[in-house]
Amino acid sequence: MAREIYRYRLGDVDLHTHTTASDGKLTPGELVARAKQVGLRAVGIADHDTFGGVDAAMEAGKNLGVEVIPAIELSCEADGHDLHLLGYYMDHHNPELQKRLEYFRDIRERRAFLMVQKLNELGYPVSWERVLEIAGDAQSIGRPHVAQALLEAGLVASWEQAFEELIGDGKPAYVPKAKMTPKEAIELVLTYGGVPVIAHPALNTTPEYVEQMIAWGLRGIEVYHTRHSPEDVARYRALAEKHGLVITGGSDFHGISEEIGDSDEHGELGDVRVPYAFVEALKEAAASVS
Repeated sequence: MAREIYRYRLGDVDLHTHTTASDGKLTPGELVARAKQVGLRAVGIADHDTFGGVDAAMEAGKNLGVEVIPAIELSCEADGHDLHLLGYYMDHHNPELQKRLEYFRDIRERRAFLMVQKLNELGYPVSWERVLEIAGDAQSIGRPHVAQALLEAGLVASWEQAFEELIGDGKPAYVPKAKMTPKEAIELVLTYGGVPVIAHPALNTTPEYVEQMIAWGLRGIEVYHTRHSPEDVARYRALAEKHGLVITGGSDFHGISEEIGDSDEHGELGDVRVPYAFVEALKEAAASVS
């Protein structure tokens, strides 16, 4: 069952958004323009397994007066459960880093292809060519693109149904994906000068596991998120303060809710607005990474 959407208006920065470089609906330029329109001072671009939208967003930000924080959202697996790690201020032009990310994107695309094959075998005539068309220029192709193809073909009534009945974890057309462990992801972010931050921990893990991640080098917690209840916020803020970690927050905006029925999954741009002091803390943390 989908969790309630919460809105936290503490400042004018949204540190967690997605563009067409992965599974978002808006191009980097369009997202930055909307950020300006809704009154954001800064926005974090954190596409899945790619920095493909960062440079275009930064260029748009210079023209519009919106600061763009470069980030990425890495897929991890811990004890059979998905977990996401945000990496802020990494050296995203580093050739070695780009090669490593390309490998994970290739795995992601292969997984989507195998899901389409499974769906066809199950009697759901989804076209791989249409999935690619939906993905467009995205460097990271994944399950949301398959879900939209299912919806467009009239095979499901909503994006949520696609996941709950067909392509979600353990469902008939699900295909597991090789992923980094959280420890490996933290090390990757630190190796390339970034700040590793656990994304929406209340959705994927426990405070006890976050404590373990801190021992591995975790530097921050996404405390504020559209699917974090006030109780979640209090719990993870206390944990961050206990360990002197950076606190972040964001809407997890994808811009696809109206089109594929994803209103229960992600917030609207600016639903979560954190203080600019959080950005300054991220910059200080990045400067301290050796």
